[in-house]
Amino acid sequence: HLDPRNMEDSLQGRLHMNKILQDKPNAFVVSLGDLGESLKCDDSNQLFAGTSACFKLAREYLDGLDFPYAVIGGNHDLEGIDEFGKNEENLRAFLKILGKERPYFSHEIAEKTLLVGP
Repeated sequence: HLDPRNMEDSLQGRLHMNKILQDKPNAFVVSLGDLGESLKCDDSNQLFAGTSACFKLAREYLDGLDFPYAVIGGNHDLEGIDEFGKNEENLRAFLKILGKERPYFSHEIAEKTLLVGP
């Protein structure tokens, strides 16, 4: 869970991941969803998880990785109830902001080896 009020640990973790995986062939990361903290974290007075602001912060964070990644949506990633009228709208924002064409992914991690996720 990314929390915009305190990103220090998350940023430090990203530095460690980049260092550990820098020399690995076919390095690839899968974020397992629940991208943001499920609390009121900013001036909007709405829950942070599942909002456009949450997705933008997650995209910025993940784009700081030195290798490709995929994002799987978690149940809290559709909690933008104060911002979106329907789950479908929430999912469309999730996909658009995170640069995904569809909610699942596939990535070739080696010759004849395809990683597929929901």
